[in-house]
Amino acid sequence: MKRQQAFLFLGSLTLMMIPSVLKAQAFEQELIFHGPVKTMTMETPDYSDEAKKLKTVWEYDQGQRKIKEISAYNSNTEYYYPSKKDKKHLFKKWYRTEGAKEESFEVEQQDATGQTLLSGDLKGGNWNYYYIHDYKPTLHTIKWFTDGEIYLQKTEETIDLSNFRIPAGFVPFEWDRKLSTGKIIKSQEYTADRYDHAVMFEFVEKGHPKNKITFHYNGSDVYDAGKGYWHRYEDDKKIEERYIYNASEISDFGHRYIYTSFGKLKSDHYGYFSKMPDQYIQRHLYTYNENGDCTKETVDAEGEKTSITLYKYTYDDHKNWTSRTSVYEDGSGSTIKRNFTYYKPGESELKNSLSETSYNQYLKELQAYRPVAENQLKNYKIAKTKKENTPDDKTNYKTLRSANWKDFLPKGQVADSITKGDLNKDGIDDLVMVYQPEKLLKKENNAIRTLRILLMQNDGKYALAAESNGAIAGENINNTFFRDTEIKKGLLIINHDYIRGGSVHKYRYQNGGFYLIGAESTIGDSSYFSTIDYNLSTGKYIYIYENTDDDKQQPKSSKKEGVKKPSRLPNIETYELNTVDVEGFSL
Repeated sequence: MKRQQAFLFLGSLTLMMIPSVLKAQAFEQELIFHGPVKTMTMETPDYSDEAKKLKTVWEYDQGQRKIKEISAYNSNTEYYYPSKKDKKHLFKKWYRTEGAKEESFEVEQQDATGQTLLSGDLKGGNWNYYYIHDYKPTLHTIKWFTDGEIYLQKTEETIDLSNFRIPAGFVPFEWDRKLSTGKIIKSQEYTADRYDHAVMFEFVEKGHPKNKITFHYNGSDVYDAGKGYWHRYEDDKKIEERYIYNASEISDFGHRYIYTSFGKLKSDHYGYFSKMPDQYIQRHLYTYNENGDCTKETVDAEGEKTSITLYKYTYDDHKNWTSRTSVYEDGSGSTIKRNFTYYKPGESELKNSLSETSYNQYLKELQAYRPVAENQLKNYKIAKTKKENTPDDKTNYKTLRSANWKDFLPKGQVADSITKGDLNKDGIDDLVMVYQPEKLLKKENNAIRTLRILLMQNDGKYALAAESNGAIAGENINNTFFRDTEIKKGLLIINHDYIRGGSVHKYRYQNGGFYLIGAESTIGDSSYFSTIDYNLSTGKYIYIYENTDDDKQQPKSSKKEGVKKPSRLPNIETYELNTVDVEGFSL
């Protein structure tokens, strides 16, 4: 029987989010349909509320292009295509269905060849995201702006493959020199000083344009240099996935994919190629019915019980399934329902509120913002050059004496916190400052914060007593956020927050320096919390674990006391956060 043409609908989801062919399998089951679909309604379980169903509606024009999505979460999205031949929308409107004050617009400008020139996301009159694309014969540059600031610059440079030496075994066929490509992709993030570099290739088999090898690996100047992935395609289907090491070696380890005669994934073996198919680390097998829908998924793994999921369907007259029930081994399951309406011959197609007029209106706004964005980048580069060329601070802060604490704040630095109190028990208030480099961008993250302790002398002038770059978290320390400093009963207390929990470090002035004498840390979530209180002076600690939900997956509540006396107390000037270990905590 002749198969009808299939149209793939991606909704608000993107294939970029799918880590492998296995995940794509689930998308195909839900998002492929046949025939002249006018609307599709999908009802899915709400796993947070079993009694509730989530319903989403999509509308299509007669070219089967998505023109509207009515979300289950009280929002609508509409799509505009400049001409009948366009498959990609260039204008999108998102808005709340209740009180349509909240809305945003995505707009894109292309040249005559379909290359993107400008694009952006406009919300509340401001460009949340804005992209400028520049093209030269062998170089594509993308400038990325966010929330009114420059954010990142990315370049894609074409590689001359005639001068590129292909590593042995990477391309096992004669390749087409016109269709094959290579690129060097680099990106520099301004706000976090993050740099990425990758090298990407696509080699197309000569005389067989649907057969190809693609591979990419990290550049020599970034983390895990030379590490990457290698893929082989036959008839536009990925049949192998391997790993690359040192930019020159392909592993005998990875995925092998086999397809049915009608192009569906039949099996995915993961393991060593030299041992497949008899031996594997993990294996997925798929069975299909006459409509091309998966009816059985089998998962095997070393040392684990085989898992089987069955799928049952009902269909309409166009062979589109209207319900799919997943049945698991324990008898449980869930059902997704779909309902379709179809265009009748000669019927007018659906339209949304977007038009050429509205597209052109926002296109003008997109174009008008370009010189503003370009000027931001220009001014940033000028300011950065000026900052980099500023002479080094030659002040000798160890010998400095001043009644004004600001004299101890280096030029180009900004104070985060100022705390006063008596630290050396002489009856005079001392001062603790925390500062970081002045920012050129609001979203810039500084890796280092500095703490300086100033002791007030009898003559009314401050003197630098200690300095630390390790006792305070910088702005890009994962999940650790500096809160404040306190001075209580002669102790310097430094507080940090975690996403869930926090830490406290206590320093005391003794023997001419500031030493860590106590540390506390608490972590947890909605089902548990654990805390440790460590007195470094005595070595005693108290560890408490509380299972607040009586969660059987978590250990039972407990309390432990012990002694672990350090060989010496950490000095604030050399101490680094999270370098004191006790009972599995890093303090």
